[in-house]
Amino acid sequence: MDCQTENPTRAAEYLKELDNIIETQQELLERQRHRIEQLEQQVADLCTENACLKDQYQRHLATCRLLQSPGSLLKLGAIDEHVHPEK
Repeated sequence: MDCQTENPTRAAEYLKELDNIIETQQELLERQRHRIEQLEQQVADLCTENACLKDQYQRHLATCRLLQSPGSLLKLGAIDEHVHPEK
């Protein structure tokens, strides 16, 4: 009879242990989900920032090309300098 009373008690202990394991795993999964959401937000923010920087870089390149091309503002500025008589 001792064996019969031991089995239900042992089974109950195993179930409690399994419940604790499941609860711990659920907490870990929730933390991982939260961390993934944070990382996804950081990636989205970095993508937005990267797009802005690319746009600024393209505008900068366009400005540099404009300043370096023949008949550009830089060239006109140099011509202007020679056109005006020195005092």
